[in-house]
Amino acid sequence: MKKSILSLSLAVLSVLLICSCKDDDEVVLSTDCYISSFTLGNVKRQITTVNSAGRDTTYTISYSALYFPMTVNQLDGTIANKDSLPVNSDVKAVLATVESSGTVVYKKVSEGEDAWKAYSTSDSIDFTSPLTFRVYSPDYSASRDYTLQVNVHQQDGEVFSWEKVAEPSVWSAAEAVKTVVWKGRVWLYSKENGSVRVFTTALSDGKDWTEQSVAGCATADVVTLTEFGDALYMSGVDGTLMRSEDGLNWTACTADRSVRLLVADRTHLYALSDGRIYRSADGALWLEEALDETPAFLPVQDFATVSYTQENGLERTLWIGNRSMDDYPSDEAAMVWSHSLAAGQETAVWAYFNAAPDNHYACPRLQSLNLIRYDEVLLALGGKSLDGTAHKAFDNMYVSRDNGVTWKTDGVYVLPGGLEGKDVLMSVAVDAEYRVWLVAGGEVWRGRLNQLGF
Repeated sequence: MKKSILSLSLAVLSVLLICSCKDDDEVVLSTDCYISSFTLGNVKRQITTVNSAGRDTTYTISYSALYFPMTVNQLDGTIANKDSLPVNSDVKAVLATVESSGTVVYKKVSEGEDAWKAYSTSDSIDFTSPLTFRVYSPDYSASRDYTLQVNVHQQDGEVFSWEKVAEPSVWSAAEAVKTVVWKGRVWLYSKENGSVRVFTTALSDGKDWTEQSVAGCATADVVTLTEFGDALYMSGVDGTLMRSEDGLNWTACTADRSVRLLVADRTHLYALSDGRIYRSADGALWLEEALDETPAFLPVQDFATVSYTQENGLERTLWIGNRSMDDYPSDEAAMVWSHSLAAGQETAVWAYFNAAPDNHYACPRLQSLNLIRYDEVLLALGGKSLDGTAHKAFDNMYVSRDNGVTWKTDGVYVLPGGLEGKDVLMSVAVDAEYRVWLVAGGEVWRGRLNQLGF
């Protein structure tokens, strides 16, 4: 009897287990439909370079598009790469990996419903125009569409592009000009027949320049115009320091000496006085700076300066210029001085960058030198050589990647065509969008390295 009961119990248990297993084997298909990730494979790209013979040479490379991730936006149903692929990338036949919840098909956005193609990891896709990707749920009860766009740069990032934005004649007779970017506008100060004139344009414009009324700066040497703190400063031809909070109304500072203003960093103004460099935190009290070389190597004309913060936190100030032809006719390069301050440091010795015989890339001795910090390099340009023979005006931009020690030309940083040899006044400034504003006589040019505008 006990044996029969045990046998019956085992039989019932077996039936229950069989029923349970039958329920477990029944598959319930999901109604979810989504693409969770989209990845491009390798992409071909044409590269053009100059060979050793000076001729253009074009060749093809292949690179991984993993460095340009595609973003799937589930809210608006779009898929795109925020960082565009490099210029000349060929996306006509590219493999792709799609992670999804179901079956995926695709077609061009412009095509009809009869154009759907089945997605496969082994079949290349033409991404030259927008595509629609559709994913079906596993039970085919629902579907969802995504619009996909592969973005490719249309400009070469390593090209410096210029456009002439204006040809105003209002300052064409000026004897000196200085351009600064300040308070959302481009300001141009000119000195003409002993009078100071000021013109401004919006950063978004450049075509229309408005003359502003100015007062209190009749004796200004406009090329000394310097931004410091929330104000502008200039020194006069008589050594008077003047200040303005609006760029239009100027007042004289009560300084303890006559100065020829040079540059400003975050904490001090710097100026020449009695053949020495001085600093001031307020424009009133001036303290002499130390030099690592005799003051005889200090420039006396064609000054250009810039102050910037390096990646290591040092506040570096660079000053370039020329000694006079009368006193130093044999100089072959500009004089370059540098000054670096660590955080919290009040002062430092100014270092002279001697143009040693083995330095074949010294800063050229140009008239009307101009200097800007651009991205991670220094750019210098100017008029013709001081001796009038070695360089034409606007012949090149000279690039320093070592904070002013060497200055080289390259095929990237170039000046607008048609300016070379023009003996006109010039001034250059750069705005926060990496646009370079170049005033060359009666022409205004605006330029930018393409990759900094993407």
